[in-house]
Amino acid sequence: MIRSLLSYSLPFFCLTLLACSEESHLLATKTDPCSLITPAEAERALGERVQEGTLSEPNTCVFTATRNHSNAVTVQVDEAAGKDRRAWFNKERLRRDSDLIPGLADGAVRVYSPPSLARLTFIRGQATVTVLVASMKHNKLPDAVTELGKTAASRYGVSTLVAANPPAPSAAPPPSPSDNASMPPAAAPRTSQVALTQSFPAASGTSTGPTKSGPIGQDSLTGTWHAHSMQNAINHELLLVIQPNRTWTISTMMQFDGVVNADAGRWSLERSNTFKGLAWKGTYLTSTQQSFSSTGSLHATWTRLPPDQLPAQIPAELWELRHEATSVPVFQLKTVDPALVGRWEGTGIYAGGPASFVWSIKPSAAADLVIIETMQGTVRTKAGTTRLQPAQKRQRTVDIVAFHEGGFTTSDGKTSVRWTKVLSPPAPSPQL
Repeated sequence: MIRSLLSYSLPFFCLTLLACSEESHLLATKTDPCSLITPAEAERALGERVQEGTLSEPNTCVFTATRNHSNAVTVQVDEAAGKDRRAWFNKERLRRDSDLIPGLADGAVRVYSPPSLARLTFIRGQATVTVLVASMKHNKLPDAVTELGKTAASRYGVSTLVAANPPAPSAAPPPSPSDNASMPPAAAPRTSQVALTQSFPAASGTSTGPTKSGPIGQDSLTGTWHAHSMQNAINHELLLVIQPNRTWTISTMMQFDGVVNADAGRWSLERSNTFKGLAWKGTYLTSTQQSFSSTGSLHATWTRLPPDQLPAQIPAELWELRHEATSVPVFQLKTVDPALVGRWEGTGIYAGGPASFVWSIKPSAAADLVIIETMQGTVRTKAGTTRLQPAQKRQRTVDIVAFHEGGFTTSDGKTSVRWTKVLSPPAPSPQL
């Protein structure tokens, strides 16, 4: 049933995706998008017969499959004046699921959303052209949309290959009338031909925007890196350790201050800066003076930490960044079981999944809870991009998208994090 509903709604989804993007809204266009792709070419891309291209909007042409209307090829041309498309294009090519297509127009990026959607956008001057292929049965959508993108670029009047030593502008003669007359009727664009793309050296010191990182030496990444991130109003301190064998570990520390209430086997923790009634809670059972177990929001086994002992599960660099529990106003005084007063280290599960914990509880009911999540993996290079590949498939791959003095920036497609290197403390001077 779900697959059936998806198949019927796919054409509408494809058009909505294009219409709601930065590149549409009934944009004015001079080029007829139906002139850039022929029905025969759309049929080859889908592997089935299609209807003639129809304009769903002035700038959007759709070739719908004859039998399965959920399969279609869509072409969109955006030539509206006064828009900065290069900024949008740079964001697109930094996506985790994007691939750069070299040598096509002024730049081209392909995005594949398996299993049924692939699109390619190329930019030419101040205009963009997007080709989208949607099919529930096609198993090579990226290749199909790439070929259609090259065909559309050729019809649009841009070269699909950039010469290493392009001629001077005056050396490129305009197309003659006889050349236009020799073009097949189906392939002829309904607008005037655009000059071929040419490449010129960039002026010294200019920048065309952010780019994906290339592979870098192993020695450059080896070491300990620190980052700070704010997600959902929660402060995250991150520590990345990359070993010489290219394995890595990321430890993420979150700290919550609050007021604890623990008595007669039940506990609750009212975190600061949260709405009343959103407390974490559960039950606890003390076994000895040195250990206890808890259930509920924190399902863990706890061991008492001596005052001068550092937690074993938290890197020392992160532990130094925490702060002590604050005092508690008189009206928030709670009952605290004396057996739970102290600092405890535990491992278990909370709402975010498996984690390590340090829970400090004071007789005043002031408490702070430190949560450490850990992710491990290896450094890989794919399509010229250095990435942190996690060992578990359910975790997001993190790409190194930029370098800066003293570190680099990573992105998982949603959140960007800036890392700086943690310098080892200087060795103490030898005593004379």
